[in-house]
Amino acid sequence: MDDKSSRAYLGIDLGGTAIKGSLVHIDGSLVAIHMVRTPIELGRNGIIQALVDLISSLLELAGELNVAGIGIGSAGRIDSMSGSVLYATENLPGWTGTQIAKEIEQRFPYPVVVDNDVNAAAVGESWIGAATEQKSFVLMALGTGVGGAVVVDGALIHGHQGGEGDLGHLIIIPGGAACNCGQKGCLEQYASGTALNRHAQEIASDWDSRRLVEASMLGDAQARKVIDRFVANLAVGLINVQRMLDPDLIVLGGGLIEARNSWWDALLQAVTEHTNLKLRLQPALLGNRAGIIGAARLAMLADKMQ
Repeated sequence: MDDKSSRAYLGIDLGGTAIKGSLVHIDGSLVAIHMVRTPIELGRNGIIQALVDLISSLLELAGELNVAGIGIGSAGRIDSMSGSVLYATENLPGWTGTQIAKEIEQRFPYPVVVDNDVNAAAVGESWIGAATEQKSFVLMALGTGVGGAVVVDGALIHGHQGGEGDLGHLIIIPGGAACNCGQKGCLEQYASGTALNRHAQEIASDWDSRRLVEASMLGDAQARKVIDRFVANLAVGLINVQRMLDPDLIVLGGGLIEARNSWWDALLQAVTEHTNLKLRLQPALLGNRAGIIGAARLAMLADKMQ
């Protein structure tokens, strides 16, 4: 008989910068995190191969664990029923149309569940993170791009075309910066790590977002101006989300949340100055593990033993 306590699930977080994964126990603890760079220059086939290699390396660590499924959170609009990519921007070149679940199930003898990467992160935060006591909340992920997930009454909302929660493509500045989604003025062009990198290099060619944040905390006037503009634009996006969805809580995650000491208080102030709405904002608790844990949780929930 299968010993439920020995069960583990593979959780994979596939983004435009890196692919991360781990074996995850049924209590949410991780065996180890492996990470590889996403080889976007190799297109779809190269990304699939990197994903396969990462899964193989993780399965070698399983030992006595009974691996019962694989969960994958991928950037892009995902058909969670078929595990395929409906649409992905050029952050993942050639990824649109990829049948992720089919590709992985052809190579490994495990059931595969696929959803959007931010949806997976929201499931992780709901399970053992910042939103454990919230049945309805929004997760906004500030990373390479800006992603979002909407949870209502404990269930993820996917939308007609898999685009529910596609918060990075809310237009906050009509006619603004061109976005790789085809629109202009999207939030992603002003409140993502990519945007901060671009603005950092306008100050100094060898700067990136990390150097920009460091300089702003040391009092550099140009850097502080960029961070203040980032905060103002992010505040507008958050207020729009609150107006549209009226969630109990908005959780902010993604890589930029790790630098929140440089902008969190300013964000709270900006929100207060721009609206009389009461927004409950909270940083994500799981950090860069949220997508991994959430993806594994999706595989758990699909497993009839859970």
